[in-house]
This record gives sequence, C-alpha cells and structure tokens, in this order.
Amino acid sequence: MVQRVCLVSGGTGGHLMPALVLARAMRTCGHEPMLVTEGRAVERELVARELPDLPEMALPSSRGSRFALPFWLLRATVAARRLLRERAVDCVVSTGGRPSVPMGLAAKSLGVPLYLLEQNAVTGRANRFLQPLAQRIYHGLPSNDRASARSLLTGTPLRPGLGRIDRRSAREQLELPQDATVVLVTGGSQGARALNETVPAALLRTGRPLHVLHLSGLGNDAAVRAAYSSGAGRVVANVRPVALDMDRLFAAADLVVCRGGGTTVAELCVVGRPAVIVPYPHHRDQQQLRNAEVLVRAGAAMVVEESELTVESLAQLLDALLVDPERLQAMGRAALCVAGGNAVAAILHDMGLSSAGTGGAS
Repeated sequence: MVQRVCLVSGGTGGHLMPALVLARAMRTCGHEPMLVTEGRAVERELVARELPDLPEMALPSSRGSRFALPFWLLRATVAARRLLRERAVDCVVSTGGRPSVPMGLAAKSLGVPLYLLEQNAVTGRANRFLQPLAQRIYHGLPSNDRASARSLLTGTPLRPGLGRIDRRSAREQLELPQDATVVLVTGGSQGARALNETVPAALLRTGRPLHVLHLSGLGNDAAVRAAYSSGAGRVVANVRPVALDMDRLFAAADLVVCRGGGTTVAELCVVGRPAVIVPYPHHRDQQQLRNAEVLVRAGAAMVVEESELTVESLAQLLDALLVDPERLQAMGRAALCVAGGNAVAAILHDMGLSSAGTGGAS
C-alpha cells in the first residue's frame, strides 16, 4: 500500500540531508514523501539542489525571543495538525530540529505514527522531548542514550554514492595528481569560521607540498582562497563554498579536517578516511565532541577542541599525521570498522516501507 510520509527537518544539512536521502528512497519504493522545514533560505537551496521536485512546506517561523516560543509552538502545532489532516499523512519521520516538535505533537494528537532519526551520539533536545511519543527511534551512532526498547541502531542515511568510488578514479575526475598528498577541509553545510581562519595558515606552516579541497560555506570562499594564496605554490587549494560531489572529495583525500556533526562522522565511517575533528563548541551537551569520540575510541580520528585550536598546534598535528601515510591508512581502516550496514534499508524495512506493496507502518 502506498504511504504518504511526512519528513520533518530543521537547522543544518546534518539534519536535512538524511531526510532527503530517505525521501528519495521512499519514492523509489513507490511511496509519497513530503518535507516540512523551517523554510529558511539555506534549507530551500539544499532541497532545490538535491531533490527539487519534493513537495516542501514550512511551518510558521520560530524567530523571536524565547518568551514568544510557547505562542509559536501553539501556532505551529495547529498548522501542523491541519497539514497532516489535509494531506492524509500516514506517518511522520523527524530528523531533528525545531519544527520537529510541533509536527511530533500534532502527529501524536492525531494518532499518526511518529518515527525519530537521531544522527548524534547524544540525543538532541527536540528528539529528547519527542522520544516518549515515538513509535521507534533510529540511532545513527552508538549511544549511551539508547536505553529504550524502541531504539534501534541503524546508522545514518547517506548519499548512495559514498564509499563506492575509488581513490584513483576520484583523483582523475578532480584532476588531482595520483601521487599528491590531498587534504579535505569541510565545516559542514554552513562552513565553520574556526576552520576557515585556522586551517589554511596551519597547512601552509607545515611547509609540505599539498593539494587542498576546502569547502568554506556560502559567502566565505573568497576570503579562504585569499588565505591560501601566500603558499608560493607549495599548497594548491581548490576552494568551493559547497559541493555536490562529496563522494569524490572523500575518496580523493588522504586526510579530512572537519567538524563533528553526526552526518559527517557517519560519512567518515562509510568512506574510511582518517580525520582531525574540531567539534562545534557551543552545544550545551557537547554533541559534536561525543560524536567525534566514537571515532577516537576506534583509533580513526584525533580531536582538537576549538578552545585549544591555534595555527601552531594544528600545524604540528597535521605535519605529524601527513608524514606517516601508514598511520593514516590504519586510521582509515579503523573508521571502516565503525560503519554499520545499509541505514536506509534498515529504516525502511523496520517501518514496513521497503516497497509500496508491503504495507505501511502502523
């Protein structure tokens, strides 16, 4: 039976990309997914790039003071109830973010099954609030929070191309020398100021001939490109604001310098790449640090907290890693050991959505 599935996501690409991957897979199986977001420009742009024909709706904006939040929550929940009824939605899948709260409350009030996807090793605030209402909680990373019998470790839904291209082919397509040392720098969908400002100087200070693939985030590429320009040819930098070919970028890299978002950590596991992770420091529950520790415990990554990040210390760490290709390869193999199975298949099978002929979740 064809199911109408409402996916809800807000915030960064780390929340939104898994929702889009699931939506694409659900459509392939014959179901009818739709997406609810906060309606921000960065969300609209990502959807337009990845799945432009996916029906997308936005809840009322939550911008304003914290004192206005209860009024927004009431207004947004009423709008969410109306949307679920008008669209005859069969189930709701939340990947986190603020709009998931009113959508989850609306689903519960209407008796619509609610499923949660938690990409991080620490359950986020929205999913923590909704957990008692959910029929199932899918976890992207091993977590100490998985005490509920309704929890299932599945891994995070990722772009299907990740891990399927080899290093040689990726470098040919990116026009990189096969014998070059390649570093990928990415701060996630919105970029990271700490990486943009510190990593170019640190890589230049190593004095090594390098090829760098640096994703700066929208509006930051000119400044980052200028930061690499003093390398006198030792560092050849390809700076982009964003990328659609992450499968090739990961495959081409010898080392990745990145934030510690749940989706990024899951990608590192699937592609088997060593990493230096600089976690975002302003989460109250240190979410990105806990994600990174999953790889650190496996011997696949090293963590530098932003409070300790300096050009000199980072240059020393990068130099020590880049001088030792065997160590990098061992770290990459360790990352592969953390990767689980096919997250998309596991989630769709558990929900009863493996095909439109198998019936839906109930």
